[in-house]
Amino acid sequence: MAAAFPDYAGRGRTRQRLIQGLMNQPTTDTLLDQPIPFVTVTNWVRAARLCGIDIEAIFRQEGIDTASLHPETSTISRDAMQRLMQRCVEETRRVGSPRHFPVVLGETFAFEYMSDVETFITTSATLRDAARALEWIPPLINPYLTFSLAEHGNEARIALNFSVPDESFERTWPFTEGVVTTTIKFSRLLLGGQTLFGRITLRHPRHLNSDLVEAALQVPVEWGAPLDAIWFDRALLDQPLGGAFPVLHEQAAQRLAQKVAQRTEAQSAQASNHQGQQLIKQIERAFSDKPRLMGLGLEALAEELGMHARTLQRRLKEVNDSHSAIQGRVRYKLAQQWLKNEAMAIEDISDRLGFSDRRSFTQAFTRWSGVTPSQYRRQRG
Repeated sequence: MAAAFPDYAGRGRTRQRLIQGLMNQPTTDTLLDQPIPFVTVTNWVRAARLCGIDIEAIFRQEGIDTASLHPETSTISRDAMQRLMQRCVEETRRVGSPRHFPVVLGETFAFEYMSDVETFITTSATLRDAARALEWIPPLINPYLTFSLAEHGNEARIALNFSVPDESFERTWPFTEGVVTTTIKFSRLLLGGQTLFGRITLRHPRHLNSDLVEAALQVPVEWGAPLDAIWFDRALLDQPLGGAFPVLHEQAAQRLAQKVAQRTEAQSAQASNHQGQQLIKQIERAFSDKPRLMGLGLEALAEELGMHARTLQRRLKEVNDSHSAIQGRVRYKLAQQWLKNEAMAIEDISDRLGFSDRRSFTQAFTRWSGVTPSQYRRQRG
């Protein structure tokens, strides 16, 4: 991001908190299953009403719990949001609405539950200053959406990208159109109604509602371009804005930096927990596939997983689990399965599970189930 903090008191502390928060964000590899904060749910409802479609019915059909929908607490998966957008686009066309859903969503977007973001933007001294808010979009609104501001000769451009390796514009183009519409809307607001003269480049080709997109953006649109971006006169970046209010601007920046740090810390913890759960499943599979591994100790398991024993122990501790606890769970599960097979001797089951003798197995199984292996077999017989 080429923009820099303006020169006001406290900028160093605010910048440090923001950078620390951004540095702690989960990597792309840990984002793939991360839910999206559904802070825009009221915007979706408003846009659907303007397009004449029943969004509540679509929510139910897509398995979204309408009873628990609240902008400050609700989340939605990436796949669910993409399906929801596709349904809204299709339904708007089906009912013969003269509107295009992504454009209407972009036009009606407001920072209702993120007032600090709106305050920061509307009190900016310049567009360059306001562009700092683009850095807060991933942690606060959508972890998959990123922006970049760059300057080329007399032109500047704001590019947007969905940071998912396997993602294609066939799935993201409606979101791109909505985000571009919102960006144009707020730039006009900041410029006092002045059009952000320039051009729009979009990676996806023209479609049934392309004319509606061009009419809403009011600038030339190049379809099938290499980059999703808004291009404009570079001089506009430093043009003074009439709404500048340095004190409110700094206060909003400080609160946002704190929110970003809190959100990214929570996301990092969530990602770490997800990785820990994946590790536990990996260990359970290894034990199930090679039961004798359970009798060989932590070192043998770590070698099987291609890890150092201390690293394995530390990672399990981070998710409040242990080698012995997982081993016990898998042993009990396998023992229950095998005891149902009358052809398997209890001594053989004990040996396959890595116990030193039948007595050790009996003691462990009794501790798990409250009955001996023989009693369990008779009860299940």
